[in-house]
Amino acid sequence: MPLDNIPSNPAHRAKAWKLALLGGSMLIAGLHTVAHAQDAAPSPAADEVVVVTGFKKSYADAVRSKKQNIEITDGISSDGLGRFPDLNVGEALQRIPGVQINREAEGRNATINLRGMPGSYARTTLNGVAFAAPPSLANDQGSPLGAFNSDIFSAFVIEKSPMANAQSGGLSGNVDMQIAPALSRTEGGMVKVSAEYNELGGSVAPAMTIGYNKRLSSDLAVFATLAYKKEDFRRDTLRYNGYSRLTPGLTGLSKADFATTYGQYYSASPCPSSGSFCRSLADVLGTSAYNSSATGTKGNTGVYALDAIRQYTRENKGDLVTATAGLEWKPNDNTKMGIIGYYSDRDLPKTTQYFLINAVWDGAGTITPSGTPAQMSDGRWLYETATYNNFPAKSSTRLYSQHQQAQGFVANLDWSNDLWKVNFVVAGSKGSNSSLETELDLQTNPVSGGSNGISGTLTTGFGELDGFAYSVTPTPQNQVFNNGWTWQGANGDPEGYLRSNGLYYLNISGSESFADQTVTSAQVDIERTLDFGPVTAIKGGLRLEKNQFESHGFRNMAYGAQLQNITSDMLHTPSFVGDFMNGDARISQNWQVIDAERFIDAVTPVDVYQGGGLTTRGFNILYRDGAFADNNYETQNALSQAYIQVKYDTEVLGHRLRGNIGTRYEATDNTIDSLDVIRPFTGVAGSLSDFKWQRIENKYHYWLPSAIFALDLKDDLMLRGAYYKTYVRPQDRQFSPVTRIGERLINSQQTTPNMSVYDASVRIGNNKLQPYLADSVDVSLEWYNRPGGLLALAYFRKVITGRIVGTSDPAILCPSDGSTWGFGPLSWDGQYCTATSLGTSTSTTRIYASGNYNLDRETTVEGWEFNIQQNLDFLPGFWKNFGGNFNYAYTDSKSPAIAPFPGISKHTANLIGYYETPKFGIRAVYNYRTDYPLNANGTYTGGARSVKARGQLDLSASYNLTDRFALSLDAYNVTNEKRYEYENDLRVVRWIDYDGRSVTLTLRGTF
Repeated sequence: MPLDNIPSNPAHRAKAWKLALLGGSMLIAGLHTVAHAQDAAPSPAADEVVVVTGFKKSYADAVRSKKQNIEITDGISSDGLGRFPDLNVGEALQRIPGVQINREAEGRNATINLRGMPGSYARTTLNGVAFAAPPSLANDQGSPLGAFNSDIFSAFVIEKSPMANAQSGGLSGNVDMQIAPALSRTEGGMVKVSAEYNELGGSVAPAMTIGYNKRLSSDLAVFATLAYKKEDFRRDTLRYNGYSRLTPGLTGLSKADFATTYGQYYSASPCPSSGSFCRSLADVLGTSAYNSSATGTKGNTGVYALDAIRQYTRENKGDLVTATAGLEWKPNDNTKMGIIGYYSDRDLPKTTQYFLINAVWDGAGTITPSGTPAQMSDGRWLYETATYNNFPAKSSTRLYSQHQQAQGFVANLDWSNDLWKVNFVVAGSKGSNSSLETELDLQTNPVSGGSNGISGTLTTGFGELDGFAYSVTPTPQNQVFNNGWTWQGANGDPEGYLRSNGLYYLNISGSESFADQTVTSAQVDIERTLDFGPVTAIKGGLRLEKNQFESHGFRNMAYGAQLQNITSDMLHTPSFVGDFMNGDARISQNWQVIDAERFIDAVTPVDVYQGGGLTTRGFNILYRDGAFADNNYETQNALSQAYIQVKYDTEVLGHRLRGNIGTRYEATDNTIDSLDVIRPFTGVAGSLSDFKWQRIENKYHYWLPSAIFALDLKDDLMLRGAYYKTYVRPQDRQFSPVTRIGERLINSQQTTPNMSVYDASVRIGNNKLQPYLADSVDVSLEWYNRPGGLLALAYFRKVITGRIVGTSDPAILCPSDGSTWGFGPLSWDGQYCTATSLGTSTSTTRIYASGNYNLDRETTVEGWEFNIQQNLDFLPGFWKNFGGNFNYAYTDSKSPAIAPFPGISKHTANLIGYYETPKFGIRAVYNYRTDYPLNANGTYTGGARSVKARGQLDLSASYNLTDRFALSLDAYNVTNEKRYEYENDLRVVRWIDYDGRSVTLTLRGTF
């Protein structure tokens, strides 16, 4: 793709080009000064040792590691003072070419994309070994790296071309989190005390780390590190959940008045059946009688206005405790053994989400636009300002406790002599992740044929936060009562209560989600040195792994709550109303929230519903909800793995050529035990009798060839190339194996006097999904122009087959035998999937199935990565303290139209500059990412949308008070950037996230 695919907005295009020009200028200046300095400056003595710490050490170590590795890698390492100067691991990793942080992930979970692909396409390892990180509870986001304190790690290495001896499963690459063994550590201790200040909300969160490395003898060492961090931060968000095309029902106008007011924006003639936003006036009104000469004179798409707004604040509160310890012993020159253990517990029990949700739909409120609509780039006409009346007005409070844990060990025994190297590794780990949501909603309902007394006026700002304005009357918008409520289970709403007049509604719901993973493994690697022509060694290994995953999930329902115990003061105006988005958004101040903990304590214990069970929070389980049907299952993968690879080292036309060629064989026995749905749910809540446990067994195996070479064109110029095949197993939580069967319901819109049409839905489980594979090619040209310096250009291409995608295509999901769905034989007539045995001359039943399947067409992801890094310590005087890095990545994907690949920014760049002396150092980092598409994700986020291009500036400074104590100050998002999502046109804003600035002050000491 050409660079003119940078976003069309002139400001963003200018920013992108400025960044590119600045990076290019840095490259030219660096090469120019290098050339002159190498001619003028004497070379250091061969035995001269230059010791660097801080930023220089971190970047120099990464370059050294990249050059030494035979594989194509990039990484970051600790700065020598026991820190990664970034807010979290994900923020640090995004400085690496090809890595993008997912800022849509809430709670600073620090998930990343690697080479544009979702986080689940990467494999996260610990010291090169598979381990159980806290499982992700969200689709495609991969391991939440925010579950660990980075202080326990020594380095993070992105292995972009994993070879036969590496852990498989990293289709986009492997992310190796490294904890240095005891004997490689410098003896002594360190202590760190810090405080994080978040400008949004004015919170201060302390943190402390202490570590000690001790050599008990020259051959025996131990170490331990303990890190604690308080988490107290907030995110404010505006969610523009939908834009509706105006109709007489939405506007409250008669057909004649609607035609007069808006007819000029609707087509005068019938529209195509699909493929455009066209809508005829006759279709909207149900008759062509109101067509006039003005109909369609300004457009044919209709005119739109925002129909739903959510003001949203999430407060994250809790603690992160992370520890590691290890022992290493070298009893003789040939033998070394050691063990490293780790533990991390991130507990956020008081995390709470607050919403003000006001929406209008046909029959529930009216929209009265004002001003003149503007035409969007997709042809639609959109009003910026509208007044809303008699709409459902809701305040929602959701106690959203989060808990992530990980623990485990890696033990190794190494033996070697002049000819043999033998390595034994045994590892065990467990990771868990839980989310407990209790949703409490107060809503004032619309009144049919009248008014509920609520009105509001909203200006979207057309994508500019400064232009947003919203107000609602009267005050308070919502109220809470302790009497007069009637449970609505008999009316098909087991989560709700209504007061006798139907005006006030109370919802008690929420989903609880639990995931646990256990990984145990044992492996042996044996290498034999050879002198057989170009072959220098042959290496092979065996590995056994057992990977167990357990998923549980529940949905609360409202039955049996002791509502007589609630009090009016449980509803209050929160403090964040006054400083929402630091005052940058003119939100409705008429926003009250429920004290969730007090409310839950007051209404529990509940009366148990008809022999059912209770959720963790003590509410009745709603068995028929997807949170139960989707999430109760167990999977187990027993892996047998073997590999062999040949190392070679030779000369070609006077140039050294080295590398390896190998293959890896993996066989997997997969077992799934799922609490599967066996019939349409019974009763208002469903019951356990609607499910039964079933076991599914799958087997698959793969040969995974690989080859890599490194050609020394010169002493400092290297060409690398790699080919490898790898695969990714279906993600345990991303694709539920449980089949969910919906009820058979009348379709009132399609039913006629002569034919009754019934609809039923089936969500098909993924218990027969196969892994998806990729053939990958990498090429990298690297110039190590001086110590600590690097210029590199890399190209990669991945061809993915069997990619798992979602579909609702009845041609794929309409089995003739009806499967076990309970509707009998099925047939597809080219338009509908029909239940044959349920059909009569006067009725028909249509089955709408959805599910995941292995795509039978290829997806290609390819791109370029450029990286320049220079320490300018060869320059004289003041200039020798400068250094910097510029990296840029271009990524493109080609996928079938039915399965687009979301989440890929075509252009990402980092510009890093620093100045460092033995006494102090400063660093500036600017990260930029162009726009990228997202998947639609239901009512919570709205339809398909894209994320606007975004840049962020971070600053770091450190000062060495003495030889043992250093003070540092790190500032993040200095330019106070927001995160925007939009639909087709930047003015059709869908989402604005506001995190604000954060500052961390840290005192470090060594002893």
